[in-house]
Amino acid sequence: MTRCFVAFELAAASRQYLQERVVPVHDALRVKRRWPIRLVRPENWHATLLFFNDLSTQERDTVWQTVAMGARDGAWRGLAFDWRGLEPWPNRRRPSMISLVGEDHPQARSWPVAGLLQREPFSKADVRHYEPFRPHVTVMRFDVRWRKTLAADWAEVSETLAPIDKSRIVLDRAAFFLSTLSRDQPIYPRERTISLG
Repeated sequence: MTRCFVAFELAAASRQYLQERVVPVHDALRVKRRWPIRLVRPENWHATLLFFNDLSTQERDTVWQTVAMGARDGAWRGLAFDWRGLEPWPNRRRPSMISLVGEDHPQARSWPVAGLLQREPFSKADVRHYEPFRPHVTVMRFDVRWRKTLAADWAEVSETLAPIDKSRIVLDRAAFFLSTLSRDQPIYPRERTISLG
């Protein structure tokens, strides 16, 4: 059985644009405030659609067939989220990462996977952030033992954040990732990918 997830990936130009806004925040927290924080590699930036702790090869095939059919039928063509900006995720009280966070996206209720969440293998997904769908792109991770000091540091750092131009954040493909945890960086090999356009 394999940890895995389906996600929407940022176009290369969007990753570059976002990286220019994320690096100064990372440096302000890590260098000036000595935070044990690390930048997630831009090639790993994604907005998760569904995360699974364990799926067999056959179950992954079933999930991917639905996602690929939806992409070919245009279910996610022109996909755009209402991005708020960089924020602690999942909330400021108990954050575990810094993400580009979007407003709830009610259109997710009409996506091809939405009506299947009660059926296997889709029922094996972690749907805490699907109903409602709350898009986020994790850009920095930190040791959660430091979360108590985040509130004050984040309030100060966030005042200097450049606003995010939502139109510059383009999601251009869906991918099926395998997920391996490691001490330094998570490893997300792409098993399959398909254009959203």
